[in-house]
Amino acid sequence: MKMDFDIIIIGAGLVGLTTALACAHKGASICLLDAADPAKADDGRASAVAASSYAMFEHLGIAARLEGHVQPITDMLIADGAVGDVSPLTLHFDSADLGGPTGYMVENNQLKPALLTAVRDNENTTLQAPVHISNTDRDAKGVTVTLKDKTVLTASLLVAADGRNSSLRREAGIDVQRFGYDQKAVVTTFKHELPHDGVAHQIFFAGGPLALLPLTGQRCSIVWSDKARAIEAAMALDEMAFTAELSRRIGGSLGEISLCAPRQAFPLSLQMADCYTDQRLVLVGDAAHAIHPIAGQGLNMGLRDAAALADVVAESRFVGLDLGGAAIGDYEAWRNFDNKMLGMTTDMLNRLFSNNIAPLRHARRLGLAAVNRFKPAQTFFMKEAAGEAGHLPSLLRR
Repeated sequence: MKMDFDIIIIGAGLVGLTTALACAHKGASICLLDAADPAKADDGRASAVAASSYAMFEHLGIAARLEGHVQPITDMLIADGAVGDVSPLTLHFDSADLGGPTGYMVENNQLKPALLTAVRDNENTTLQAPVHISNTDRDAKGVTVTLKDKTVLTASLLVAADGRNSSLRREAGIDVQRFGYDQKAVVTTFKHELPHDGVAHQIFFAGGPLALLPLTGQRCSIVWSDKARAIEAAMALDEMAFTAELSRRIGGSLGEISLCAPRQAFPLSLQMADCYTDQRLVLVGDAAHAIHPIAGQGLNMGLRDAAALADVVAESRFVGLDLGGAAIGDYEAWRNFDNKMLGMTTDMLNRLFSNNIAPLRHARRLGLAAVNRFKPAQTFFMKEAAGEAGHLPSLLRR
């Protein structure tokens, strides 16, 4: 059997699903493939979705499917601290100054089913998973993907959304630059006694930042980054001891706390592909880039990739260009520079804040306080956090 599409996407994670919907929204026919059944994946993490990324979910009809499961981030508090001693010199972002939330928190076990259902309901998208891919071939005429059951799929463009260890990227011979941090991150969710009021907290400790991210109900997701040995020690604690240490670090601001999800630990690194395109191939999401979670922008970078690719696809279709031809160079120019700049920024912030050098610690605290008093600087950083700075793809515009 032979089936023809405009675009074949390999990888049905959050970014792959969104890329399929975004390109289908612009009129392209999409085939989405994955080696695993995306409906069976269990992900206990939560995602910080920037305001611009959430605007795309509204355009694509995803936001309506998430109703009741999304927590707006109404305020952000950023502080430098030591365990048991958080500096009063903080940076406060009030979303009222931006005209709306800077972002939204949603659990991945709610987000992925919403995206999956939308893909299955969309007449321009075909999902095949789980499937085994026998061969992919790209040449001047097009893309051919052959499945184990002898099904042959053809398209003009192949999109790699198959994660940071992307096999498509390796097969294309695209190199990556990788910088490992001597850090890991613990991710989990806890219930708390006092309301969070939609406020996100980021506290910078010597070993790495601790983010408290509000979820629906009286719950918060945490991303606790620290030296690898410290995180390994924290993971070895029983639940009561871990909760006590976490409570000590957040200073009891949310009252009594208790875990309501398993703890997961991940090594942290910065990884950037040298380029995002090859003959009839485009990289999106973690296949192209992976950054430190310090700014909560990892998923949003991938969602911006999806929106930018959708605009390139729409322009190509409008003027009758080959979707896998020279036009993908526009995507490369648009996303590669932006992502590398954000990757360098998060790397710099992590190096600046993840240390206990007294002069630097003092300068950091004074700097946070100075930005807090200077409205133009506040507005600039809020727009960056909301993903609303620079030239935005059409689907990201509110």
